[in-house]
Amino acid sequence: MEPVHVLLSAKVTAAQIERMHNLHPRLVIDGEPGGYAIVDPRELDFRGLDYPEERPDVDVENLLARAEVLVATRIPRDVTLRAPSLRWIQVTSAGIDHLWQPCLDNSPIVVTSAKGIHAIPMSEFALSCMLLFAKGVLTMVKQQSAHQWMPFEIQELHGKTVLLIGTGEIGAAVGRVAKQMGMKVIGVRRHPDRAELPEGIDEVTDYDNAESALQHADYVVSSLPMTQRTTALIGEETFRSMKQSAVFINVGRGQTVDEQSLVRALTEGWIAGAALDTFGEEPLPIDSLLWDLPNVLISPHMGADTPHYMERMTDLLCDNLQRYALGKPLRNVIDPIERY
Repeated sequence: MEPVHVLLSAKVTAAQIERMHNLHPRLVIDGEPGGYAIVDPRELDFRGLDYPEERPDVDVENLLARAEVLVATRIPRDVTLRAPSLRWIQVTSAGIDHLWQPCLDNSPIVVTSAKGIHAIPMSEFALSCMLLFAKGVLTMVKQQSAHQWMPFEIQELHGKTVLLIGTGEIGAAVGRVAKQMGMKVIGVRRHPDRAELPEGIDEVTDYDNAESALQHADYVVSSLPMTQRTTALIGEETFRSMKQSAVFINVGRGQTVDEQSLVRALTEGWIAGAALDTFGEEPLPIDSLLWDLPNVLISPHMGADTPHYMERMTDLLCDNLQRYALGKPLRNVIDPIERY
C-alpha cells in the first residue's frame, strides 16, 4: 500500500495526533502538537488563535514537498509549487473565501471545509446576543460604570419572532434553541419548496419574498456563507424592511453585509441594534464607525472559539482521513466556482 503523507498545519494536541496515527496503516502523519506554520509571516494579515507557530528547527519545506494531504488554517499563495504531490486540503474553518488562493482555480486539488462543527457554539452565541438586547445588558453595563441606579423595563424572548437568513447547520441550530425559548422561527433560504423543514423552524420563505417576514421579526440572524450570490446581499433594503425595534445578528460571513447601510440603519434608527461576529475587513479597522455605536456589540470573530472547537474538528478530520485512505467520497467538498 502506498503511504499517504498528511501534514498538520493547525494547532492540534498529542491526543488528537495519536487518533490520526491509528486510523489507517496508509496514513503517515507529519506533525507535532501545535502544528507547523507553512505560510510566510509577511503574507498573514491576522494570525488568529488557531494558527501554528513557526518551527525553524523543522524542515517544513521537505514535509510540504512530500505531502499528499494538508490540514491547514491558512493556505500559502504558492502551495501548488511547494507541494507538487498535494491532492487534498482540509481547512479548519467553515468559510473558504478568505483562504482560497488563485493557484487552486484550475488545480486538481480537492479542498474540504469544517462546515458543521460550528453549530453548537454559534447557536449559543446568537442566543446570548438576543438575550443581551432583550435584557438591556448594554444599558446595565453603562449604568454600572456610571454608578447609576435607574431601573428600566426589559423584554422576554418568549413569544418573539426570529428570522433566520440561512438555514444550514448554524441557522438550524439557532432555530432549535430559539424554539426552546418559546420563539417563532422563520427561515429564509434559496429553495423554500424543499419538502424537509429543519427541526425548530416553523416556516420558510425565499430571499425574494423575505420582506414581509422581515417586517414581523424581532431578531434577524444571518449565517450566510460568502459566495458570488451573497456578497453584500444584506443591505439597505433588508434593514429598511425590519422593525425599528428589531436587532440584527451576524454569525455568517462579514462580506455578506453592506456595512455602510448597516451603520446608517443603526445611527438613523432604522433598527434598534446589532451584534456582529464577523466583518468585511478583519481585524475591524480602528477607524470603523461601528466601534463607537452604543447599540452595537462587537465580537472579534470568536463566536465559535471554545475548547471543543478542535475536538469537533478532529472528529471531522479523522472521518475524512479514513475516507481518503479507503478511496471513499470526502465530506464538505468545496465547489471551486462557488467556493462553498
